[in-house]
Amino acid sequence: MDNTQESYWEKMAGKLHGELSEEDEVGFNELISDQGHLKEFNRVQGIKDSLSQAGSWPIDSKAKSWNKVQDSIRWTKVRWISAALKYAALVVVAFVSGMLLNSNLADDTTLHFSEIHIPYGQMGQITLSDGTQAWLNSGTTLRYPDHFGSKSRSVEVIGEAFFKVAKMAEKPFTVNSTDLKIEVLGTSFNFSAYQKDNISSVTLVEGKVSIQDNGGVSIAQLRPGQIAQKVNSSQKLEIKEINTSSYSAWTEGKMLFEDERLDQIAVKLERWFNVEISFADPELKSRRFTGTILKYKPVDQIMQALELLAPIKFIHKINTNGKDQITIFKRT
Repeated sequence: MDNTQESYWEKMAGKLHGELSEEDEVGFNELISDQGHLKEFNRVQGIKDSLSQAGSWPIDSKAKSWNKVQDSIRWTKVRWISAALKYAALVVVAFVSGMLLNSNLADDTTLHFSEIHIPYGQMGQITLSDGTQAWLNSGTTLRYPDHFGSKSRSVEVIGEAFFKVAKMAEKPFTVNSTDLKIEVLGTSFNFSAYQKDNISSVTLVEGKVSIQDNGGVSIAQLRPGQIAQKVNSSQKLEIKEINTSSYSAWTEGKMLFEDERLDQIAVKLERWFNVEISFADPELKSRRFTGTILKYKPVDQIMQALELLAPIKFIHKINTNGKDQITIFKRT
């Protein structure tokens, strides 16, 4: 992003939260004299107006607001994103700023919740008010309070997130999903519960976690190096020993897979690159691969690498008004 664009997005955030000085207002008005910038601002203003949870920034925080947000949430862009995704990122800034600047103002009876959604093709990272760090994978939604109560810390996740939980012996940290509840004190673990996958999994890197059902009943405890998986339609929880790096590598922009089906790899690629993948020959779905995919490579390079490992070929159709489509064929 060049300096002009960076200044525009910064001034836009300041305008939305009433932080601009008279001098800044003059500069902002000059920027929106451009019809493209004006249209973008009007659309973002409409999004902000619908966010009743998003708190405004105090006037005396003007000089520090942008830096505080940048220090607390980092966006990793996988590919060139459209203006619509820029709006999403700015909406997240609005949510996060409220949490950062007001986390110590309310008591246990006045909890307010914010929600972050990471679009497909992006990743996000946020530091919560207790110091817990959370990495959010593509297509993930995190719901969290602006501050935590005196007895517990609780968040909700749909999608995939990696947590490094700040240690507080008197205040357990709980991750809730549609099908499971994970309670920890201070630990590092990966949690995946995409609705489309119909399976929930918890991978423990260090520390200890207690897995509970929706009723709060403990059903298992994990040791480091273990994964617990549960099909959402089943009551059975499967626990096994694994290489945890395969489940946390995505936070570093890598996808590690070992003897994994091609259709399962395709689902991950769809989220990472915001594309749709289909199979011309259903038999190809069961092909198994072992290797590493780098998130910051173009999707065509990823597909070309897969072509070298199996008798497949692909066609990439670019759609200007929607997701690109990739079709996988059997190579003859």
